[in-house]
Amino acid sequence: MRYYESLYIVNPNFEQSRIDEVMKLVSDKCGDYKFKIINHHTWGKKRLAYSIQKHKYGSFILLHFASETADKLKEFDRFMYLNKHILRNQTVVLNQEPEVSSDDEYKKKNDVDKKADESVVEDSNDKVDKKADESVDEDSNDKVDEKADESVEEDSSDKVDEKAD
Repeated sequence: MRYYESLYIVNPNFEQSRIDEVMKLVSDKCGDYKFKIINHHTWGKKRLAYSIQKHKYGSFILLHFASETADKLKEFDRFMYLNKHILRNQTVVLNQEPEVSSDDEYKKKNDVDKKADESVVEDSNDKVDKKADESVDEDSNDKVDEKADESVEEDSSDKVDEKAD
């Protein structure tokens, strides 16, 4: 048995009930193709790297399924491509069987991941601020050094002028 992961992006303007309808439609199609659904979760709304059909955001949905053969995979991909509610999709083969998880477990795991991501972003922002402060200090030190050099040069040129007189 081969295991697959399909990630698809749905219109971001859909309410949760409409997203559930699209997920049910995809699940029904998987049943028609005799795929065994392992997981089917909503990742949530995320910003896209580039606009797709004039959308800057998309609702991401992750589907894990198993199939005995790859015969119906092209038909499934074609169905996903032709579905007007799905903006983009990608299906890949997995090396091992994915873990079965309920929606509650999946949401808890994602909440922990989001908190970890936020702390990483905060730490990196602090590092950027420290680097910016250091570079400002270095720039101001350079300016002070330049002014000191100029005043020393002026003083020495004044002394040269006085000796010439």
